[in-house]
Amino acid sequence: MRRRGLRRILLLLAGLLAVALGLLAYTFLPRTLDVSAYETGATDFHPASLNAAALPDVQLSLIKCGKMISKQSFVYRGGSWNETYESGMAAALIRHPQATFLFDTGFGANVDEHFQHIPFLMRKLTVYDKEQPAAAQLAAGGISPEQINMILLSHSHWDHVSGWEDFPSAAGWMTREEADYSRGLPDNELMKRLLTHVKLRELDLNGPPYENFDHSLDLFNDGSIVLVPLPGHTPGSMGMFVNLHSGKRFFFIGDLTWCREGIQLPAERPWISRRLVDKDDEQVRRAIVRVHRLAKRYPDMIIVPAHDRRVHEQIASFPAVER
Repeated sequence: MRRRGLRRILLLLAGLLAVALGLLAYTFLPRTLDVSAYETGATDFHPASLNAAALPDVQLSLIKCGKMISKQSFVYRGGSWNETYESGMAAALIRHPQATFLFDTGFGANVDEHFQHIPFLMRKLTVYDKEQPAAAQLAAGGISPEQINMILLSHSHWDHVSGWEDFPSAAGWMTREEADYSRGLPDNELMKRLLTHVKLRELDLNGPPYENFDHSLDLFNDGSIVLVPLPGHTPGSMGMFVNLHSGKRFFFIGDLTWCREGIQLPAERPWISRRLVDKDDEQVRRAIVRVHRLAKRYPDMIIVPAHDRRVHEQIASFPAVER
């Protein structure tokens, strides 16, 4: 009787395990977001009245600082288990007549130490390759760290702030919501540790509607650099529009999605990836649909997920520039 009871328990556990594995496998299957379910707020456009010829001479360069390699299946729902994905770590350099600044920082000089503090499962699922940090590349190109006036941070995750301490005189700017979130992080988080010796400043993105976003901040009041909220991945994540004199437009979306397929399909990350990195799944879905609609309206605009090296290749690499 005891053996029979034990056998039943083992069979039950095996059945539960099979169900759990089946449910987990389902979360990796292809599934696009239902765009029609997010009509409110995502269809109202307030197009930018851009006269490209009147825009200031802004220069944009991408600084590639490293990459992480993982399976495509962890990047978006429907990604292949057989294909590897090269996740680029980069900083965007913007030279505006009023300021020279970075949007995110990519891997910094101390990335080996920083990597040891990311979640255990993420460390086991990825490997990383270092390229030259942004500060070193800029110095080699004649731009000293002291010439960087500020660093705009899409959000507070380690791979976006790793290079911040390489620019000790540059204040970091993030949304007020993200700054509050950062101050409440555990002490072992890189962002929380950086706050002991870097300067943090806060932005309020409470300006007028812009494109299909309810609020915005025109950073220089000239239409060239416009910041918009993209909450969900973290509470105060933000994106950046760069509008150039040539008529080219770029939209840097941080980690809203990790790849262009996330916007094109559109599709979210699989469940296990969301559990590791996203704070609010529903906010992420709404923001993805919003950017998906934006991409449909402006097919020539380059949507830049922070980690899609394929998209990075479409942008001039420092010291070359877009203008």
